[in-house]
Amino acid sequence: MNSNYRKKRCSDCGTEVSTYDGVYLSTGDASRFLCSKCYNESISEAIGLNFDHLSFHPIILTDRDGADHTFHFQTRLFGDKVNIQALEIKEGGPKGYEFSEHGDAEDDLFRLFAKLVERMRRELGRKHIAPGDLTRYSITNQDIVRGHITWDDDTDGEVPCLVIDGKELSWHEFGRMLMTYEGFHFKLEIFEGTEER
Repeated sequence: MNSNYRKKRCSDCGTEVSTYDGVYLSTGDASRFLCSKCYNESISEAIGLNFDHLSFHPIILTDRDGADHTFHFQTRLFGDKVNIQALEIKEGGPKGYEFSEHGDAEDDLFRLFAKLVERMRRELGRKHIAPGDLTRYSITNQDIVRGHITWDDDTDGEVPCLVIDGKELSWHEFGRMLMTYEGFHFKLEIFEGTEER
């Protein structure tokens, strides 16, 4: 298990959670770790909002190729807005697919969650890359690639790692896939993770 995803005890309630399911807060020289529930309670109290934190159980969804993907969920308050994030968990930490849906803090969280799961099902039904002849993967015949940008430990963040169809690809590997399109033009569109395009 990656040490970045170890368990840590919440400074407020004492519950032990994975570090990706909490928030580090710093004031001056002091730092503390709060689980998502305690973090949300502290935010709602600070802004005078009546907010009931909901934790959603992990789910397993199957992609177009029949492979299972396990997702854990985080619910986070950002002022008067709420965000539900779905993280695919592999080897004890987030790795692979990542989705999120946001709304007003007073929205029905079950409805927001259902909307997120429907979007996840649609995305897992798409296929942007397939095993290639000259490269590990090649772009499918639809000539569209969707994914998300993440940190690449191998380059210490100098260039990104791209997650496409739940698979991590280096910037170099993606570039090699693009070389089959030499001479073509392209359009790169970047949008927030809560948007679906």
